[in-house]
Amino acid sequence: NDANLGALAEHIWGAGRGMDDLAYIKLSDGVGAGLVLDGRLYRGRAGTAGEIGHTSLDEFGQVCRCGNRGCLETMVASHVVIGLLEPSRGPGLTIADVVALAEAGDAGCARVLADTGRHVGVAAAGLCNLLNPQLILIGGELALAGELLLEPLRRAIERYAVPSAARTVQVRTAALGARAQVLGAVALGLRAANPH
Repeated sequence: NDANLGALAEHIWGAGRGMDDLAYIKLSDGVGAGLVLDGRLYRGRAGTAGEIGHTSLDEFGQVCRCGNRGCLETMVASHVVIGLLEPSRGPGLTIADVVALAEAGDAGCARVLADTGRHVGVAAAGLCNLLNPQLILIGGELALAGELLLEPLRRAIERYAVPSAARTVQVRTAALGARAQVLGAVALGLRAANPH
């Protein structure tokens, strides 16, 4: 699970160093979360803990690949973000293009990134209510948007999470970028070689 690998790497070497409880949300073509609870990677009984991308936000929304409707992933995956903008901005758009256009003042691109942050924030608020993490790290392609995404995400957490959870969680961009999953795999290998 790439989100688990990202969470592990960020916990050991990245923006989550020194944090006992964190969630790493990977926003790319797929959407998932890796969870570190009490200093340990948490996978859940069947290994599916952290499937935040399959949190249903709209019971009448698009059908997701999981079979449910209106999952977060159907609203914020990078290909969805690009698909919203290509009809008016032209084909071949990338997330880096969308971010650059938004930073240059393109209101439509900025709006789509803000809406994306808000949707992720609603799902993250539920995560805060259940697990009360110290830190939420945003990784994956959409992390390129920085504060264009993070500020609306934080506002949604403030709105939808219980006040004590919203006040105590930090929301930041992950530090390791595209290297996070590879470094997470290295960390798993090191732990397997030296389990004590």
